[in-house]
Amino acid sequence: MAFKEVMIQNQNFRETQNNQSAAGLLHRNGYKLGRTIGEGSYCKVRVAIKFFGNGHGLKLACKMISKKRASVDYVTRFLPREISIIRNLQHPNITQVFDILESSDHVFIFMNLCEKGDLLEYIKRKGALVEFKARTFFRQLVSAIIYLHNQDISHRDLKCENIFITAKDDMVLGDFGFARRCRDPYTQKRILSETFCGSAAYAAPEILQGVAYNPKMYDVWSMGCILYIMLTSSMPFDDFNIVEMLKLQLARQFETRRFNLRASAEKLIFHMLEPDVTRRATASQIAQSQWLREHFYSNLHAITPANYSASIG
Repeated sequence: MAFKEVMIQNQNFRETQNNQSAAGLLHRNGYKLGRTIGEGSYCKVRVAIKFFGNGHGLKLACKMISKKRASVDYVTRFLPREISIIRNLQHPNITQVFDILESSDHVFIFMNLCEKGDLLEYIKRKGALVEFKARTFFRQLVSAIIYLHNQDISHRDLKCENIFITAKDDMVLGDFGFARRCRDPYTQKRILSETFCGSAAYAAPEILQGVAYNPKMYDVWSMGCILYIMLTSSMPFDDFNIVEMLKLQLARQFETRRFNLRASAEKLIFHMLEPDVTRRATASQIAQSQWLREHFYSNLHAITPANYSASIG
């Protein structure tokens, strides 16, 4: 059974009784967990099989969150926010949620499985990506971010480890643990963030300075880091010394010449890694950049959430 077909059957996500054991809960709902493919301090990602009455099975990824190991703030604040966001996302380059189950100790989020691992692993195996491949991946990332930003959602933890590669070599954005809405649902006023989220190596200078920030602009800075990494196989800034890193960020000092980047790619990276938020590119401006619009396909279209499937030819 195709993933999308199964997902339609599970649109109404089930919130199960908290007194059920994890093993019993999984068994009753037809799931079997396999090997661990990722692990954090309070979260594991495991391969899972969903069995159906006809004997067929569907291979998925299961994000298994321990409520006992996670902080109270995460369980009561960030986790409910993540679930409320991911359950409604529908985009070919954003992880698709199949089911959500909850036991007394754990929350299980079942998603599509990306067989080739994350982008960081991909680059470690292959080195810096050829420009054609980097452009393909980055166009997909931009399409996903435009989709989110158009809904006033910010990811706030964009990094290579949260971008996954499918068996068909497509990019899928995942891990929405720090995602949040950027507009008050009642007043419709824009909401600035104050929480330090994500990894320091991908953090914009306003994050490191500890001031209230526009979370969409934080996403853009992180996208600049990701594109730089894809094209050079190195980080634009070393986060070993945060104070020194901030100085380099504010001075726009990072190496590009020795990598012999195309001028249009270098211009785009500088536009995203712009310390002045008022001059930093927006996701829509990135989509219109020269580097992403250079025609390698005769039927290349503009990047928009609606026409994504045709946008990379």
